[in-house]
Amino acid sequence: MQQYRNRLKRISDVLSVALTSSTEGGASPSLLMRRSNLSYRGLEQLLSQLLSAGLIIPKREERGVRYVVSEKGCEYLEHYHEFESFAQSYGLSL
Repeated sequence: MQQYRNRLKRISDVLSVALTSSTEGGASPSLLMRRSNLSYRGLEQLLSQLLSAGLIIPKREERGVRYVVSEKGCEYLEHYHEFESFAQSYGLSL
């Protein structure tokens, strides 16, 4: 049976993509959609939540907007990966 990603995993995926794209000036919405495997509507809702929580920062450019992970977002990712490892050590998956 296929297991779907939960909300925390989707947040982690989007933040990871934006973080790895930060050397390129951030991630565009289309890049986030493709690499995070989200629909436009799903990404739109998630970005709204990430922006209001201060986990991601929009960078406006001539060709649109790019998203960069904030310090708070990096901290979230770090704690998420720690918790994921902790859960896996007990045979649990998130």
